[in-house]
Formats: sequence, C-alpha cells, structure tokens
Amino acid sequence: MKKSKKPTKGEAWLVLIIGLIMGTVFTFGTQYWNAPITPDEAEQVTATFSSYKETKRKSRIQEIILRFDDHEQLSIDRTSIDSDLRDAIREIEAGTTIEMLVHPNSNTILEMTIGNTKLLAFHESMQKLSSEIVPFMYLGIFCYLSALIGAGYLIFGKRRRL
Repeated sequence: MKKSKKPTKGEAWLVLIIGLIMGTVFTFGTQYWNAPITPDEAEQVTATFSSYKETKRKSRIQEIILRFDDHEQLSIDRTSIDSDLRDAIREIEAGTTIEMLVHPNSNTILEMTIGNTKLLAFHESMQKLSSEIVPFMYLGIFCYLSALIGAGYLIFGKRRRL
C-alpha cells in the first residue's frame, strides 16, 4: 500500500497564506460590498445610456454591465436579474437618460428608472444582495479552516511518531 505524501513546508505556507487572504475577502469583503443600506445612503446617479454587456459563466448571467456616455460603468448583480429586466435592458436605446440608486461600496445598481418606469426596485434588490452574504460567509469560514490546517502542518508536521 502506498503511503500518503505529507505536504511540504512550502505547500503548507501556501495553504496558510491563501486561506487567510481568501477567508478575509469572502468574510469581510462581501459584507462591505453588499452591506445593507437605505435609499438615502445610496448614490443617486443620472446618466446617459450607451451600451450594456452580459457576463456569463456556464451560460448563466453573472452580471449586467451598463456603460454610459457621461458616467463610469455600473453593474447589476445576478441576484437582481430576471427575464423581465433583461428584456427591458435590451430595449434601451443609446442616448436614453437613466436614473439610478447605486450602492456606494460596489457600484452595483439597486434601483433603475427610465422616465416613469421603474425597471429595478431598491428594496427588492437590496434584500437579494444582502442574502448573498451568507454563502460567502461559509466560504470564508472554509478558507480560514484551510489556513488552520496549513498552520497545523507547519507546527506539527516535523514531529515524528516513535
């Protein structure tokens, strides 16, 4: 029977460092980028639509990026995208003025209005975006546990059984 190979010191350091970095990003970064806010705390943006792009992974839309003539690009998170919104965005013509409420920490559009038509509602978007925090917390905890395993190999890896 073949013995399992113990990780090298370099591999243990790599697991420790990557685990700490990714754990911090998933645990604290997501809470910052998706932090619950009120409409008053959101950035109010009025911009002239130029174009859009859908980013996909495995044929599922991850986000819709909106480009503007007079403002930096903004995005809509996958949790807020449904077929009605996609269809509405496909119908927007270049030069159309869009009013939006944007999350100040992530440039994510939380509310989008054209004229008197609300394409995206703030409270629904904020609720969906906030619900995304929980899975990332679990992923962050997993990364921290991986870092702990890496540290364990560094601390206890040199000991030999008699």
